[in-house]
Amino acid sequence: VPQLRTKLKRSWPDVEGGNDTKFWEGEWNKHGTCSERTLNQMQYFEVSHAMWRSYNITNILKDAHIVPNPTQRWKYSDIVSPIKTATGRTPTLRCKTDPAMPNNSQLLHEVVF
Repeated sequence: VPQLRTKLKRSWPDVEGGNDTKFWEGEWNKHGTCSERTLNQMQYFEVSHAMWRSYNITNILKDAHIVPNPTQRWKYSDIVSPIKTATGRTPTLRCKTDPAMPNNSQLLHEVVF
């Protein structure tokens, strides 16, 4: 379990609350329990980590020259297109408003499939 915890801290951290264990518990209770017939809890999180490794969104975007930059702006399609090409699926992008930026600029916060 410590090895899995180390993997999940890298691939699936709680970026909002900072409490990884509580976050993972919520993810298991909300989503993982639906898979209990085929995956136990450990397998669910191992598969989740493996999917992160297979489809590393950060690397997909970096390969498309989309990297964090305080002055660069991208359109929705600029971000979705390389992800869809790499994964074969159209993601949902979740953004947050950055009050420090002009014009209510949005920051990419989460990519969901």
